[in-house]
Amino acid sequence: MALAQAFSQTATRMPILPPGGFPSRHPAGMRGQEINQPGAKVVSLPGMSDALQRIGQPLVMPRNRVVHEAGDPASQIYKVVDGTLRVVQLLPDGRRHVISFLHAGDYFGLDENGEYVSTVEAVTDCSLTRYPRRQFDAVLDADASAGRQIFRLMCHQLTTSNRMLLLLGRKTAAERMASFLLDIVGHSMPCGEANHVTVSLPMSRGDIADHLGLTVETVSRLVTKFRQHKLIRLASAHEMIIPDIEALRDMAGD
Repeated sequence: MALAQAFSQTATRMPILPPGGFPSRHPAGMRGQEINQPGAKVVSLPGMSDALQRIGQPLVMPRNRVVHEAGDPASQIYKVVDGTLRVVQLLPDGRRHVISFLHAGDYFGLDENGEYVSTVEAVTDCSLTRYPRRQFDAVLDADASAGRQIFRLMCHQLTTSNRMLLLLGRKTAAERMASFLLDIVGHSMPCGEANHVTVSLPMSRGDIADHLGLTVETVSRLVTKFRQHKLIRLASAHEMIIPDIEALRDMAGD
C-alpha cells in the first residue's frame, strides 16, 4: 500500500480530463473494405456453437481501418478471431473517447434500434468472423446453447462497463493505468500462468489516454514512474514485461 500511496500523492497533480476523453492526436483510420476470404474456414473459438459456426463468414480487416461507424445500419455482428480493435465514440466538439479494446473471442455489433452506437477501428491487422444479423437472431431463437453463450457475453460486457465507470469516477491516474495493464494481462494469458508475464500493447499512448480519460503526457509520465518502481519493464515499443502481478494489483487498488 505504501507504493500506491506514494503514487497517489503525485497522481493528484496530474491533469485528468472530464468524461469524453482527450482530443485525439491520431486521426481515425480511413474507412476500408473488409477483405473477404471465401475459401477460408471460420476458426472455432472456445464456446462457439456449431450453429453460429455455420453462418459465420471469415474476413480480414487491415490495421487502422474502420469496421463500422456509429450510425451505420447494424446489419452485421462480428467476433474477433485474432488482433486488437478499439471501440470509439466522438463528441460533437470532436473529442474522442475509446470505450474499450476488443480482443480474440470478443463479439461486437450487438447494438439495438437498428444502428451501431459506436465506431469500431482495427488497431492491428485483424481476423474476424462476420454474422448476418437476421441469421444470427434466428440462431439465437432456435439454439438454446447459442443463446446462453450470448447471454454470458452480455453479462460480461455489463460487468466490464461497470468496472470502467468505477475506474474513471473513483480511481487516481496511477490506479487507472495499473487497472488497464491488469486488464491487458487478463486477455494475454490463461489463469494460473507464472507471475512474470510479457504482454503486447499494440495500441498507442494516445489510445490509452483516450480510454482512461488522461492526457498523453500523463500516460507517458506514469509509464516512466512504473518503470522506476520496477512495476514494468519495456521489452520493445509495443511489449511490456510485468515482473510482479501482485504489486500491480496493489497499485490498482484491487
